[in-house]
Amino acid sequence: MNSLYKKISVALINSSLPEPYNSYGDHWYDGFVDAGCEVTVIPYDQIEYIPPKFDLYFFVEIRYDLGKIPWYINPRVVYSWDSHITDIHSWNNYSKFFDWILLASKIDTDNLHKMGTKNVAWIPEACNPRVHKNLHQDRSEKLGFVGNFDDHWCRNGFTKNDFIDHFKLYHKTLSFGDLYTIEQNKIKIMFDRTIAHNIGTRLFESCAAGCVPLWSKAGYDNGIDELLSEGIHYLPYDDTIESLEKVLGDLTEERMDKITHLAEKHVLNNHTYAHRALQVLKTVGIKPIKFIT
Repeated sequence: MNSLYKKISVALINSSLPEPYNSYGDHWYDGFVDAGCEVTVIPYDQIEYIPPKFDLYFFVEIRYDLGKIPWYINPRVVYSWDSHITDIHSWNNYSKFFDWILLASKIDTDNLHKMGTKNVAWIPEACNPRVHKNLHQDRSEKLGFVGNFDDHWCRNGFTKNDFIDHFKLYHKTLSFGDLYTIEQNKIKIMFDRTIAHNIGTRLFESCAAGCVPLWSKAGYDNGIDELLSEGIHYLPYDDTIESLEKVLGDLTEERMDKITHLAEKHVLNNHTYAHRALQVLKTVGIKPIKFIT
């Protein structure tokens, strides 16, 4: 990072899970720390006891009683990866409890703006270099997917598992932290297919891990073109098995090497959670106490 916020204190209100990175909020902890902030983690069950001594109160998702948030803490913001599976009217209601609603979904952010919700901003997903990294080792699996089973969301007549079964992907689930990185680094080409119109964290994580990311570009104006370049940082397919077969059939070792090099460099220079933490601070209007260049 070229710039660091020093002595900015952040209360990170996050789920409390025993294993590191089982909660995605742990990536935000690393991001704010890497941006130079002093971070204190407060579990959900301690929300009503949060003291009024922080520069920023950063809530991860909404999995608690909003009525327990003390009225005297500000600025308070909430970040959600899951807005694409939450009713848009619910987010409009949630906006009354926070100074800012920050969503990973550009489409939901745009729709809330159209509804007249002003205190909402788009903060995309990212990678965490402390976890998502290229181990520079031989990869035993050509095509794989690291993530949870999901056979409920259907698009174009296919679920994610239809792709996994058809291509006989190497598939590991329930992998977090270092184990997740180990599994990623076994795979040359990383499959992904998000639930709905979100971009998804795996795209950024795969880039950082030195994989060739396959990403389903289903036609949504979800902001992907503002973040990554198709054919350079990832390979798109049109959400059909036939399209993915063609993409894989045209892929050469030379092109794979070029994509992994450019993608890894790009996300580490532009799309880490430290970058996103600085974006949050700027959005909320928190200026650095001491600015280092």
